Amino acid sequence: MTCRPILKISAFLLLLLGIASPAAGATAVRTITDMAGRRVVVPAEVERVATMGSVPPLNSLLFAVGASDRLVSGLPPRFGENPRWTFQKVFAPQLADAPLIETQSREPDLEAIIALQPDVILTTYPAMADAVARVGVPAVVIEWQEPDDVKTAMELIGGLLGKEKEAAAYVDYFDRTLARVSAISQSLADTEKPRVLYFEPETISQPHLIAEWWIRQAGGVSVSDDGRSQEVLSFNIEQVLTWNPGIVLVPQLKDVEKVLGNPLLKDVRAVATRRVFPLPVVAHTWGNRTAEQPLTVLWAARTINPEVFGEIDLKAEVKRFYATTFAHPLDDEIVAAILDPTTEPPY
Repeated sequence: MTCRPILKISAFLLLLLGIASPAAGATAVRTITDMAGRRVVVPAEVERVATMGSVPPLNSLLFAVGASDRLVSGLPPRFGENPRWTFQKVFAPQLADAPLIETQSREPDLEAIIALQPDVILTTYPAMADAVARVGVPAVVIEWQEPDDVKTAMELIGGLLGKEKEAAAYVDYFDRTLARVSAISQSLADTEKPRVLYFEPETISQPHLIAEWWIRQAGGVSVSDDGRSQEVLSFNIEQVLTWNPGIVLVPQLKDVEKVLGNPLLKDVRAVATRRVFPLPVVAHTWGNRTAEQPLTVLWAARTINPEVFGEIDLKAEVKRFYATTFAHPLDDEIVAAILDPTTEPPY
């Protein structure tokens, strides 16, 4: 415990000697404004990117602009040791052996960051960015609260990495996909829209505010959409019974049996009709924040309203997205497994 301050001082000296001095004499810089409104001085050319905090969704942004090869930090064990995030290492193989830059308590590991020498760090947490900035490493905050924030994030990443064209292509695809789905869902009367609940049965909570948006976009009525602003909504079994959703969506395959096997939920319409489905997961769980959000809306539309959205060829959409946007083609077998509600990664 007593050596920790000495290590931090040594780390800071290493930063001054090993990073700041060469950069001051040789590297051109520019100033950008991140999504927290912070002005950040970054290198004119960014080649080495590290991510911390909500790592899979941050990495997905780089995958979506064709910059997976610029990632230099590894997946924290909560992701890297979980097979659900296998595709992170498919899209960016170097992640398997890349160094970690977070401690076990999920704080920035300053010594590891200094040794890694990234050009910039991306994080979803301003406090993390401020801690890293104090030792001279540029840290950019990606705040992802509203649905359209993914477009802002993509434009910011595109400008940061010199991938403006790829970012613009993503934004265009995002808008076209949502317009296509909305043109159909808006024709539905409210009484025709299924009542849907997305929740984690273990914690009995709706874990991500963004789910209220993609359920609505897909032509459903989210029973948990109470106009809240907080990220997580906790409730109880009695509330689920009162809501009585016709469709239940869950984050993982193992959650399906937790719902279907819970005797307290047996009279819920979705349970009685066995309309309980897990969200797919590739770069990240589609129900959460991810660059895969357009696929989330398409999948939810087909799942919630299969007759209304029958014209959508979901397999073709998924193949096209990963081949075009992530520049990583997936074969038919893998795509079928991704969309199969009875399979879990690794596929």
